[in-house]
Amino acid sequence: MSTLDLTDVATLWFGQGEAVPGTTSVGTPAPVRMLWRGERWRVTDRPTEPEGLYWTTHPPEFAAWRFQATDPQGRSRVFDLVRHHGDHHWLVVHVYD
Repeated sequence: MSTLDLTDVATLWFGQGEAVPGTTSVGTPAPVRMLWRGERWRVTDRPTEPEGLYWTTHPPEFAAWRFQATDPQGRSRVFDLVRHHGDHHWLVVHVYD
């Protein structure tokens, strides 16, 4: 497995209360599609919050997602994305092959 550490911008589309993977276990809208580096990716598992990002007793000042996505050629990767509150852009911070 290889890991890329980046700060690329991505665009996310969220589900509206539909079946997996459009919602989390508590019904929160979750990513279903992503545009990254000019390529379209479809979320192919249940998105989760990445482990190890919340090491504080206060609420984080960002939102984060980890999910597997697949491109039209069938290539799958796991992505970690972060968006700081008040920011309009999602950053791809880790990619796992």
